[in-house]
Amino acid sequence: MSIVVEKLSFSYCTRPVLQDVSFSAENGRLVAVLGPNGVGKTTLFRCILGLQRGYTGSIRIDGADARQLSARELAHRVAYIPQIHAQAFGFSVLDMVLMGTSHALSPLSVPKQGETDAAMAALERLGIAKLAAKNFNHLSGGEQQLTLIARALAQNARTLLMDEPTASLDYGNQAHVLSAVRALAAEGYTVVMSTHNPQQAVFYADLALALFEGSVAAYGAPSEVMDAALIERLYQMRIHLIATEQGPVIVPAVERE
Repeated sequence: MSIVVEKLSFSYCTRPVLQDVSFSAENGRLVAVLGPNGVGKTTLFRCILGLQRGYTGSIRIDGADARQLSARELAHRVAYIPQIHAQAFGFSVLDMVLMGTSHALSPLSVPKQGETDAAMAALERLGIAKLAAKNFNHLSGGEQQLTLIARALAQNARTLLMDEPTASLDYGNQAHVLSAVRALAAEGYTVVMSTHNPQQAVFYADLALALFEGSVAAYGAPSEVMDAALIERLYQMRIHLIATEQGPVIVPAVERE
């Protein structure tokens, strides 16, 4: 198993955010973390990444206690892919991806041919090597997200934490990015992905971790736990599930006059 979280609890001062959260993410699995705003998805990621240390419970990464790992050791094991955002400087796509190799360099070193080869291989893997010389800020949203994923691959970590990778992408780019993420899981990467769209968990994930008010509302295969009652509880709305060959489609219960 790549990540094992057991009885994780975390509070900001006296305000509990996570309460007794347990789940595991194995190699070759895509785990979708879902729930409404404010349920602790971001805090969960920050705990795994070592940015919040004041939690109780345990987080083990490849069998090692996350609290005992240095920032460099953690970077060898886990790569974080944030939501896309504009860069203050006009870095090229290749430069953006090369940043993923920095944890393996000494503080005064610069990337050499080995790092450049790793970065280009990551771009090739995602089918965007032709964009290497382009300005990152001039790319489409989908291309920017794939660049950030390539940066994580160049980091050479086998566990990927993805913070809402399809936020602000159009419908086609959402499908393109999620297909690439699904392919990485099929290659053996461990992927933990937060999402505001429960449909993505149904179609793409191996496991769904549903959080509600800081606790685990459901955890398991989407086909087993993603029912109407759970979705209505999470998002406080009535829905219908329509069966299709790829799994149920979630449809809001819209009342028309």
